[in-house]
Amino acid sequence: MAHGNADKRVLSQWLPKALLLLSLLPLPACHHAPPGGHVPAARLLYLEEIEKDMNAFTPDPRYPDDPFVLVTVREAMAGARERNGGIGACLVKEETGEVLEKSHNRQYEPYFRSSLHAEMDLLDRFEERMRLTRSRDPRDPTYLDPRAAAGIVLYTSVEPCPMCLTRIINAGIKKVYYAAPDINGGMARRFESLPPFWKGMAEGMVLEPARCSPALTDIAARLFRPMHVPGAKRL
Repeated sequence: MAHGNADKRVLSQWLPKALLLLSLLPLPACHHAPPGGHVPAARLLYLEEIEKDMNAFTPDPRYPDDPFVLVTVREAMAGARERNGGIGACLVKEETGEVLEKSHNRQYEPYFRSSLHAEMDLLDRFEERMRLTRSRDPRDPTYLDPRAAAGIVLYTSVEPCPMCLTRIINAGIKKVYYAAPDINGGMARRFESLPPFWKGMAEGMVLEPARCSPALTDIAARLFRPMHVPGAKRL
């Protein structure tokens, strides 16, 4: 019996210490493919050919949106090389042509985040940087409507999807230009199908193909094309 009591005392002394040590050990990370993992050689070659065309491109003065669409396809290339979707976007101050923010699809790397389409991540970054607030009373002289985005234009390499379009509307952006159409998922051609609430918020919105060189439209479409579901209708 004395031996049993001694064992219990030893256990009572060491058990809390053992539990403390276990609590300090790092937990195993969630399993996902390592960032920048394997990219098939054929895809790399495909992207290299597009990048050559992109680097050789010179904006054409006949197409006023070329400089901004070029920003979006460069971002799209960055996304594609990261094993994300090949779509890019930017926000531009219309009066000066200043690029206020730029981004690309980050949905798959370093881990899956279903919300991070190019336009969504772009607006996340811009809004986080601006951190606009408003008073509760519009009569207050300090009142600021965070959706008062007059003079800001959103350019994207591909026609926005339903999720991105409603986010753009909610952000107060009234001018959107896209380089390449998305026949299967784009909302510009389906704008009238928006619910009444969203159509009301989007009143006066411009949602049109960008006034860019055909070569840039082609580059945007080629970067987006690998995302199509096999068997779906092509651009």
